[in-house]
Amino acid sequence: MINKELLNIMACPFCKNDLKLENNELHCTNPECLCRYLIEDDIPIMLIDQAKRPCPKCGSQRDWVEEKDLLVCPKCNTRLVYNR
Repeated sequence: MINKELLNIMACPFCKNDLKLENNELHCTNPECLCRYLIEDDIPIMLIDQAKRPCPKCGSQRDWVEEKDLLVCPKCNTRLVYNR
């Protein structure tokens, strides 16, 4: 599993908020983001395009629009901008 010291310095690649460990995933604590990153063979997969990205309004999987740096919900059109 993830070392607690490592978890304390890790942040969501999308919104830079804290992460919490739940089962075999890292969950973003930002209620507008909610990205979830899988852990495979004790290695967190911290890529936005491979994350689970549930919409906070309707629960649908949001799409990552890389060229515009957005997460967009195809169902309710909720948008969240990626700030580098």
